[in-house]
Amino acid sequence: MFERTFLRFLLVGLGNTALGLAVIFGFRLVVGEVLANLLAYLLLVPIAFLTQRRYAFRDGGGRLSGFLRFLPVVATAYALNVLTLMVLLDVGSDPRLAQIVAISVYAIASYWLSRRAVFRSPVP
Repeated sequence: MFERTFLRFLLVGLGNTALGLAVIFGFRLVVGEVLANLLAYLLLVPIAFLTQRRYAFRDGGGRLSGFLRFLPVVATAYALNVLTLMVLLDVGSDPRLAQIVAISVYAIASYWLSRRAVFRSPVP
């Protein structure tokens, strides 16, 4: 059975993912796939941190220290995202499907790393 934190993470993540995909698809109109992906992540990292902190993990630790721990988590998850995206594009996958799979890889890595390294002070 899923723990409540994971279920909240999935719900918040759905919103963040929908927003992220909308931004990526918007950027795709003017730049390439990988750059669209990067620009969307740069814009959405603070939003993801705040929503995950508040609603998914209900963390009561310091915002700045949490955000500084969040950045390497995002960088690692993003690296996995880009690797997935590039491999799928290289094998001829549809770019939209490749973006969806890549963002899913990001979400799984982000949850696992955030749970262990970032959000360590849950509010009861």
